[in-house]
Amino acid sequence: MEQIKSYVRDIEKKSAVVTLSAVLLMTVWLYQGHPSFFKEHLARYLGSNPYIDWYQYLYMHIVSFLLWFVIPLLLIKLLLKENLAGWGLCLGDYRFGLKFLFLAMVIMVLPLYLNAQSPEFQAEYPLTKLAGKSPTHFLLWELTYLIYYISFEFIFRGYMLFGLKDKLGPFMAIMAQTIPSTIIHIGKPEGETIAAILSGIVLGAVALRTRSILYVLIFHWYVGITTDYFCLINSGTG
Repeated sequence: MEQIKSYVRDIEKKSAVVTLSAVLLMTVWLYQGHPSFFKEHLARYLGSNPYIDWYQYLYMHIVSFLLWFVIPLLLIKLLLKENLAGWGLCLGDYRFGLKFLFLAMVIMVLPLYLNAQSPEFQAEYPLTKLAGKSPTHFLLWELTYLIYYISFEFIFRGYMLFGLKDKLGPFMAIMAQTIPSTIIHIGKPEGETIAAILSGIVLGAVALRTRSILYVLIFHWYVGITTDYFCLINSGTG
């Protein structure tokens, strides 16, 4: 009986830490991690640097990494004292993960290409048009963008999903991370925000099935790279 009570207390503690910290970290990001904060408070120190447009997003990526990856990592290790593998930071079921990646990448090529025909998507992506200056610029941009994808996938499909599944159950934990991961897309093209609902559910399910965020992270990054490339090509700037 005492073991059961201890287990319940641990679950309650974990869910409380995850929900409260996730809300706080996302709020801080919205105000201090957004490119608008960089433009208002930091850009002036760079003068007329031609790469300011790039730096504002690099700033966002770095702050995202600190808030959405490093701090949750420290909370897991120092406060909850748990193994990181239980939070999706492991190889997991690689057979299922690789099958998912192959099928998802093939299926998504056409929808991503069609989306990139839209002026709305072309105006949005890549976030910095400096990425289209040369193949080297494009490669460096996508590598720096990976920092953001790691952060995004861990806070939603790692920290929140695996941190709440014992308390809420798999389905409700998936929905609990789908809601904020969709809301954070507001301001993006409408089609992307709607698609974020479906992707939140599907990628959440895949993360739980594989017990890892690795495969959803690679897929999300692939979608970002492909979208940027198709938008540049279709807008005539790539």
